[in-house]
Amino acid sequence: MFEPQFKNTNKIVKYIADIASAKEVISNAKIIPQYDNKLKQDALIRSSHYSTSIEGNPLNLNEVKTLINNKQKATTKAEQEVLNYFNALNHLDEYSDENITKDTILSMHKDLTNNLLSNPEYEGKFRQTSVYIGNPHTKDVNYVPPAAYKVPGLIDELLDWLNNETKDIYPVIIAGIVHYELVRIHPFIDGNGRTSRLMATLILSIHKFNIDKYFTLDEYYNQDRQAYVDALNSADKNHDLTNWLEYFCQGVLYSINKVKKEVLQLAEITSKYETTIELTPNEISVMNLLEEKKHIQNKDIQTMLNISPQSSYKIIRKLKDKELIESIGKGRNTEYVLK
Repeated sequence: MFEPQFKNTNKIVKYIADIASAKEVISNAKIIPQYDNKLKQDALIRSSHYSTSIEGNPLNLNEVKTLINNKQKATTKAEQEVLNYFNALNHLDEYSDENITKDTILSMHKDLTNNLLSNPEYEGKFRQTSVYIGNPHTKDVNYVPPAAYKVPGLIDELLDWLNNETKDIYPVIIAGIVHYELVRIHPFIDGNGRTSRLMATLILSIHKFNIDKYFTLDEYYNQDRQAYVDALNSADKNHDLTNWLEYFCQGVLYSINKVKKEVLQLAEITSKYETTIELTPNEISVMNLLEEKKHIQNKDIQTMLNISPQSSYKIIRKLKDKELIESIGKGRNTEYVLK
């Protein structure tokens, strides 16, 4: 029987209270439909980049944006890995509604590893061999997961707990526990990290904690990968998940606060312009940038939106036509300010 061991420390309680508060603010904010879709797409792209980057994927964020926004087909394994994660995340609700089963985990793994493994038979199948976690170059072994024959039973125990024993546990804690336990069991030959992170996201989604799909946790992990690994490893010796859950809750709070800040800035700007002037999501982004920086150049818009100079000039021209911004200076030194 699976019984996770942890303490509800003051840190965890404080993080949970702040998470609940931020969630309430975001849920009550007014977001126009056009920008709602853009926030969701941006979150999907960032999650796809950061979760695969943790595993060593070489594509940078702009390359991932171009790949996804242009609906390109994968020509390399790196691109396939990103697209697999994006597609799985984009259809997250289809994996489960309430109860999570073995098929949920297996189908998720199959989608994440599609056309990536040397042996396609391993896609969506529990491993049947022993594995170890360590440095392949130095042969140093950091952790030896449970024997392969134990994997199905350990997954059954985890799912029994998840579906029957979590009624009184805060959803963020549940997601953190499942994330850790899947990493510990290491049920697959490859793709365990991606599957664990996506499963945690699924649990948050089921409990309405992914905030209308604006939310991405993977960016927090990727900022300091060693801290992420150390937090996971902290429970390996004595099976006490407290340190890991403190880290996990801190990451959820960090991520939800980023969404809160963006949503509040957007709500403030859209409240000014929505009733009188129709703006596209990109135009609102530029207005948001101007509110923050006071003056910008064409290159700032290009960088923020990952677009060409010509596309940036079109946005500038439309905002000038709507008499919302004006230009200062000439040529390459031209700057734009709120009118």
